[in-house]
Amino acid sequence: MFRARLLHPDSREPVDDCLAACFPAPHSYTGDDLVEISTHGGLVVPAAALAAFAAAGARPAEPGEFTRRAVLNGKMDLLQAEATADLIDAGSPVQRRRALHQLERGLSDRLTALRGEILELEALIAYDIDFPEEDEGPVSETTVRRAWCVVRDRVADLLKTAPEGERLREGALLVIAGRPNAGKSALFNALLGTERAIVTEIPGTTRDAIEAHAVIEGFPFRLVDTAGLRDSDERIEKLGIEVSRKYLAAADLVMYCEEQDDPSRDAFLAHVQAPVVVVRTKVDRPSDRPTVRPSVSVVTGFGLAELRHELAQVAFGRLLALGDVEPVVTRARHRAALERALAELDAFWAARAGGVDAAAAATHLRAAVLALDELIGAVTPEDVLDRVFAAFCVGK
Repeated sequence: MFRARLLHPDSREPVDDCLAACFPAPHSYTGDDLVEISTHGGLVVPAAALAAFAAAGARPAEPGEFTRRAVLNGKMDLLQAEATADLIDAGSPVQRRRALHQLERGLSDRLTALRGEILELEALIAYDIDFPEEDEGPVSETTVRRAWCVVRDRVADLLKTAPEGERLREGALLVIAGRPNAGKSALFNALLGTERAIVTEIPGTTRDAIEAHAVIEGFPFRLVDTAGLRDSDERIEKLGIEVSRKYLAAADLVMYCEEQDDPSRDAFLAHVQAPVVVVRTKVDRPSDRPTVRPSVSVVTGFGLAELRHELAQVAFGRLLALGDVEPVVTRARHRAALERALAELDAFWAARAGGVDAAAAATHLRAAVLALDELIGAVTPEDVLDRVFAAFCVGK
């Protein structure tokens, strides 16, 4: 790093005294020769510096261009590039830890190992093809099936993490529902940690859905406070109830609030597809506290810690069990590629069991390897790169 005087290339007018740090290839972030210029802050000096660079022929970087160059130069794979964006966007501790794990090749190493196992299976089949004169082939059917089962089960197990992994990136949609004046808005505020929703003793206060981001037990949630569910002739309240039902249809998790036993609860739950946590609210006195189901008081704080733990367990139970060691599938792109690989593995065994020629059956193994190569970024169409880096912040 050294001190430099920045001049406009045309007028030679001084712009700033700055610092320049050189990062020679291949040791820079992108793998290219890089120079980082640090100017004084404010509004005028950085703008004048950018104008000087533009006059000298420079241009603004495209979204994600530096990370894209790092991928193209072999400094990182596509999964690590996505993890870079996830780390920047992380809004909860678990999101940050998961992004770091992927950035440190946690998922990449697992996929590389799976790829190697499929290639070993393909080699067994190739050996079988090359030595057809041997009785039943030099490799037993039991050996082939065992190798296929192992890699097939490992791909399937990784795929099982996709629902909660994708939910981790977006935040679990937690919809708070119940009849009017059941304490939904008060509990929404308590979980959020701020007074966002209006709370009164008047039933039907909430007329529309209110959404906010919250971190519960380290996990990201999108909390939605909805209008109380009841039959109503009031036009605005009816519209709010209709919005509530739309949120309920899209929910990852529903928290049903009731102040006392609600006879309409069972009918409500029959139409909900997402997991439901039923909560007894307004349990402000020890004598009020039931022991059968979760019960809370936003006045005293009773039961809130246990409720937070249960919500995290229901929404992210698999990730909690895995801890921060095992890799997790966090994007729809990952899931789609693994689904293709799994389908090709199943097609291989179906072809083999059906008496299809070994060479023809083995083409499914090659297709499974290609699906993993596309996922890691070893073979990546240009349009896939465009989609991945379009979501990056400018420059990074």
